[in-house]
Amino acid sequence: MDYTIDYSYNHDQYSVTSGFMFKGRHYRCSLLRFKSPYDRPARGTENVEIYSFVPKSEVAGSLIMIHGLGSVNIPFLFWMGTHLASAGLRASLVVLPGNYTRTADGSVSGKDYFSTDLPNLLRFWQHAVIDVKASIDVLESRREWSKNNCIVGYCLGGMVATLATVLDERISRTILMTTGGNMARILWESPALKFVRRDFKQGKGSEGFLNDRERLYRRYDEDLEKCKTMKTVKDLLSSDVHPLLKVDPLSFARFIPVKKATVIEALFDKTLPRETRKGFWEALGRPRRYLIPSGHVTWLPFQYGLAKYILVSLGVKDTVRRMRLLSKTEFQMPIEDVGKFPEASRERNSQTSSPSKVDQ
Repeated sequence: MDYTIDYSYNHDQYSVTSGFMFKGRHYRCSLLRFKSPYDRPARGTENVEIYSFVPKSEVAGSLIMIHGLGSVNIPFLFWMGTHLASAGLRASLVVLPGNYTRTADGSVSGKDYFSTDLPNLLRFWQHAVIDVKASIDVLESRREWSKNNCIVGYCLGGMVATLATVLDERISRTILMTTGGNMARILWESPALKFVRRDFKQGKGSEGFLNDRERLYRRYDEDLEKCKTMKTVKDLLSSDVHPLLKVDPLSFARFIPVKKATVIEALFDKTLPRETRKGFWEALGRPRRYLIPSGHVTWLPFQYGLAKYILVSLGVKDTVRRMRLLSKTEFQMPIEDVGKFPEASRERNSQTSSPSKVDQ
């Protein structure tokens, strides 16, 4: 079977809809939606969704945030968006196809990226990378993408961010949070993917011999050695290596300049096997790495440290801006602006600040 991987797409003008969602004292959040330029989207994934957090004050830089597998981690990135925008960054959260509000019809959020159906798996990885690149197109057209920019990816988001960084020169810096590589070993060894191995036992995953652990590992190791001799991504995509390697951040990592990437690794990460994290970091050329004493998910409530590091990376030194990371999350819904429910507004105002202060 032909497993051609193609990250190109039609750059026709996008028809973007923008709806105001909510705001705080120093930022506004809108939902941007447009049809994905990917030509084979699964039903339910056709439209790209970007939560755009824009500062009310002078802009210091731009970033794209890419969430991890599933939906649980997304609310934490909303916190990042509100606070980083308050500190002066245009922060855009891109919802990946197959996750959250873009879950494919009849599927489960996040499941399609690690599937026993190899063609479907490859389709979702290609779709995700194209949507990230298209999101930059749209942000550029709205003048919301600065040269001083960064892409931040958590877990699956970090894997997609790795591919996007290699394939899009407009990305200046890349921060990879609890990310790994080597899809073969992740499929077979990650505790989070037990559902995949149950399907293997039922005989699924024969294409690409995903369900034959020894054969898959042997082929993968042999082809990884071939990848090390390839000079360009074009060489990789046109080669006869295992199809998974054409969507695996491990084989793409060597094409990212060492100074461009930062890796943040959780010491007690049990979701990604240690070998997949260490091997990925080494494939990146051993860039700057920070080890934090947390698990794969337990770092999420402490996102202040990551937000502070992002500001440092983008050169935001203003103390007032940095202090805004410590403020409580506040929302003012658009319905309150038009005064349709004064009782609700009075109740909210008694708990937070007055509308006049929020609007400043």
